[in-house]
Amino acid sequence: MSIAPADRRKRRMLIQKVDELPALPVTLMEIIKVTGNPDATANDLAQVISKDQSISSMLLRLVNSAFYGHFRSISSVSRAIVILGFQTVKSLALGASIFHSSPESRGNALDWDKFWVHSLAVAAFSKKLASKVDVMGEIDSETVFVSGLLHDVGKVVFNNYFSEEYKEVVMIARKDKKWIRTVEEDLMGIDHCGAGQYLASKWHFPPPVIEAVEFHHDPGKPENQPGTMAALTHVADFCCNQIKIGASGNEKDPELDEVAIDILELGDGKLDDVTTEIENERETIESFGIE
Repeated sequence: MSIAPADRRKRRMLIQKVDELPALPVTLMEIIKVTGNPDATANDLAQVISKDQSISSMLLRLVNSAFYGHFRSISSVSRAIVILGFQTVKSLALGASIFHSSPESRGNALDWDKFWVHSLAVAAFSKKLASKVDVMGEIDSETVFVSGLLHDVGKVVFNNYFSEEYKEVVMIARKDKKWIRTVEEDLMGIDHCGAGQYLASKWHFPPPVIEAVEFHHDPGKPENQPGTMAALTHVADFCCNQIKIGASGNEKDPELDEVAIDILELGDGKLDDVTTEIENERETIESFGIE
């Protein structure tokens, strides 16, 4: 099916907007550089992160939360980095930059605090689910967490750079009980998965993360079957929407794609177990709201 000229224009406008995104903050650029250096140490990264109090605080709160279950309090940024891993630290720093932008620079189509909490919940759920279904030989836990955290990054682009149009998208989806991505395609010419995939590729995310961003609503579509990362993120997104931890902006009841269940070989109550664990950590997750 060919794309209508109006839709092609909308896509070009959106891609141009993504290309015009401002440069990432200096501290974040330094973090990306250090985490990409195979010879870098936790102390090297800690020296950079210590320049940004909000990122330092977030890392320490996370490492001391129920997610990691340490009996002794972790007060050192370098120790937190060792526990969390370079890629998780990088993704949290990127998330802080994307999600924690100043109120003046972000749109208000989405409830920003609930959206951030939803993204964190999907990251935590994905990581727990991955450990239950034994995919760690294929994908490391840091990549799983990153994929969950940034799976809806396309909505950030819409919210911040097409704010008025996206308010209309959210309003129509809510009023007509439609899937938000269906309305995105109708009004924007592209959905948040496509917009997110473009941004993730532009920022050189690892292929499994790009897969999750692009296919978390279509886990059966990745060419490199089976789409394990897309399936993990899809199931985590479904469950977090179902139990309403945070809010993704989608008011329509979620649907679980059975393809994801088959890919992950979910059975024996594994999904119920992880859902219960995340429910028990709801308060911890929600405490990571935007400050």
